[in-house]
Amino acid sequence: MNQQESFKQIDEFKRGMQDLIVDTTSVSFVDGVNGRLYYRGINIAELSAHATFEETAWLLLSGKLPTKSKLEGFQWGLRNMSRTQEKVIRIIEEMPQLSPPLLVLQTGLAALACIDRSEDYLEEENYIEKVMRIIAQSPVVLSAAYRHYLGVPLLEPRSDLSFVENFIYMLFGKIPTKNQTRCMEIALIIQMDHGFNSSTFTARSVASTLTNFYSATSAAVGALSGSLHGGASELVVEMLNNAKNSNDVEKYTRDLLKSGSKIMGMGHRVYKTIDPRAIIFRDLLSQLTPKDEKDSDLKLLTRVEQEARKYFEEKMMPVYANVDFWSGAVYKKLGIHPILYPAIFAAARMVGWCAHILELRQNNKLYRPSSQYVGEINVPYIPLDQRIY
Repeated sequence: MNQQESFKQIDEFKRGMQDLIVDTTSVSFVDGVNGRLYYRGINIAELSAHATFEETAWLLLSGKLPTKSKLEGFQWGLRNMSRTQEKVIRIIEEMPQLSPPLLVLQTGLAALACIDRSEDYLEEENYIEKVMRIIAQSPVVLSAAYRHYLGVPLLEPRSDLSFVENFIYMLFGKIPTKNQTRCMEIALIIQMDHGFNSSTFTARSVASTLTNFYSATSAAVGALSGSLHGGASELVVEMLNNAKNSNDVEKYTRDLLKSGSKIMGMGHRVYKTIDPRAIIFRDLLSQLTPKDEKDSDLKLLTRVEQEARKYFEEKMMPVYANVDFWSGAVYKKLGIHPILYPAIFAAARMVGWCAHILELRQNNKLYRPSSQYVGEINVPYIPLDQRIY
């Protein structure tokens, strides 16, 4: 190969890999044109209306809804694997008190990899056990991180509670009501998976090297921690408080847009209409908001959305609310601190990441994209004493 061929440039590239198909999947399908999301072919609206967390998790991991016996076995396994890992807890307690729970989860997953030192992560019969342990331990690590953040004693999971009930109990020390449990369950269900988003692509890319499940999910948590991915719901609540204090929500929204700032939680790279998860979260917020509540978050966010939509329509740029626009307000209604919003997202998405790793293991190929080099060639080496810049 001559030098010209060696440095041949790629004719076309997709910055940020937008619209670039890098692999196939049957885990979930994001229909951006019609605003629909499917898990293994089932519409997310149906799952959020009828399914439990454990049913949906099994669906994503295995490809089918579980039978009664399989569901009971899966529930038992998650409870059994949620026993607190003392070494991981000690690591959490040594961290600075105000460490964000999401970053603690990333550390906790890496620590779990050190504890589970078996080399059987390449053995197919051990896959489901590995992912169940990761899914079961994530709420334990997150709740420990949150209670450490608050400076209050950590709590052990209870064997008489469901996965979602335990998660809420370990966070707040109280057994949740049925309504609180179901709201949190729906929130977790609709955030379990969403095509090849940034964190899922990260999980698959890392997993394609045939590393262990802990390393791949830990890397995915790192991707999720960015404000352009998992941190937007936290920023929406901050925006909501600013809008409340402005005394003129419409003017605040329009001034924000005119200044070139973003309305957090609006717009999506894939959806060309409203995000179907946003519709479900808005309904949850409506259920949690008393009809006579004055200046409710529901009313204020509706006004922000309407004003933003009007602004974008005037510019012939249709922009719609995404999942983050409403999720933060729902968590706020449930009494959850904003520091936990992206962490809850991660607890839900852990199922999807694991499902994608399992899928990749069936026909693995190392992810190794190309890049287009734009630098100089054959630059001479300049001795140190001759360098003048």
